Amino acid sequence: VSWKKISGVATYQIQYSTKRSFKKAKTKNVNGYKKTRVTLKKLKAKKKYYIRVRTILKVNGKTYYSKWSKIKSVKTK
Repeated sequence: VSWKKISGVATYQIQYSTKRSFKKAKTKNVNGYKKTRVTLKKLKAKKKYYIRVRTILKVNGKTYYSKWSKIKSVKTK
């Protein structure tokens, strides 16, 4: 999964699921403002996955979440 870097953001949250409704979705946090890519492992073969990304910003002990990105779908090999 790759995304465009947003200045001032140190954490990205990736959510992926086999259902478009994201029920029973798995979530992965990626720390590091220079990172714009992550490899998701242990995915089932020949399945369609739905993926979305959002940013997490922590300011003075408060956590702010952005809206989720548009949903992208990909089929594994």
